[in-house]
Amino acid sequence: MKIAVFYRKHSENDKTFIVTALQYLLEKGVQLVVHHQLAQKPYFEKIITNCPIFSTHEDLMQIPNIDFFFSFGGDGSFIASVKLVGNLNIPMVGINTGRIGFLTTITKKNFEQQFQMLCEQRFIIEKRKLLHLDSDHTLPLENYFALNDITVRITDEDSMCEIEIWVNESHVNTYWSDGLIIATATGSTAYSLSCGGSIIHPTSHVNIITPIASHTLNIRPIIVNADDEIKVKVHSRRKDKFSLAIDNERIIVPTAATLTIKKENFEINMVRFHNTDFFSVIHEKLLWGIDLRNTTIQQLFK
Repeated sequence: MKIAVFYRKHSENDKTFIVTALQYLLEKGVQLVVHHQLAQKPYFEKIITNCPIFSTHEDLMQIPNIDFFFSFGGDGSFIASVKLVGNLNIPMVGINTGRIGFLTTITKKNFEQQFQMLCEQRFIIEKRKLLHLDSDHTLPLENYFALNDITVRITDEDSMCEIEIWVNESHVNTYWSDGLIIATATGSTAYSLSCGGSIIHPTSHVNIITPIASHTLNIRPIIVNADDEIKVKVHSRRKDKFSLAIDNERIIVPTAATLTIKKENFEINMVRFHNTDFFSVIHEKLLWGIDLRNTTIQQLFK
């Protein structure tokens, strides 16, 4: 088995676990392919001697027969991993060393157990859809696709902006707000959720448009088909620019630009183990459905 490994945080709290995990994989006969940021740390050098090193998506393209991509860290690390994997169809596994880790499926405590399930093929591959961004202006972006969301925001906190939205050339609305989020089903539990958006099952074929601090009370998030094309135009009375975020990459864009957002032509393969599902994840990560009445009932029948 050949596994590409990514870890960017390099927290002292995680060092022992990462070292132990890599040693365990090598003892199991795994051939490691290691990101250069991991290879540069002195406490990993002895473990990953002679392992192939990658830095970019193009590097991964040149390394044949990678079975899995392991991302150690939290959701931010996993999103950075998605940018590296891109359209290579390598199944991705998130190992949580952070806090919530909504996109991760393995923890420090169950690493060996879940790896054994991987070896026994006790998992399924979930296809996660991505957003693709186009613009009539040249944008200084490294990547034009997003796993979670694409967000436009004001640059002046003392003002609000006017954001026009079209779906398939039909005018949907003009939002007076601090910004707007276009999120995938996967991203519905990220920024969109904190702004009042719905929780959507990540395999659903939809996107959600969620305003940020809307100045109109009768405006609510709206769910659209993932195949729909969304056009965005930002106006501001005080500024001639706005902030654009495509997942964790942020740039400043002139208000003269028109953005077009549609479904990316490839998907990400995420590993989900048979002992977990989306609903167990939201119960654990978001405390979904926690209710003293439910707790009391469960205790009575123990």
